[in-house]
Amino acid sequence: MKKLLFLAVGVAIGIFAARRLEETEKGKAFFDNVDARGREFTDAVKDGYQARDRELRGE
Repeated sequence: MKKLLFLAVGVAIGIFAARRLEETEKGKAFFDNVDARGREFTDAVKDGYQARDRELRGE
């Protein structure tokens, strides 16, 4: 139970810190960069999955 409490407190502190950082110019640029890289990664995974699916289907 104690570990769950520490996890919840850590998540709350992390969210609070992220919100405060997002208010600054550098923080906003950092989170925009993280968001762009995440989108790049998910797009690459999606494209790879679709290419493999087409390959297996013989299209």
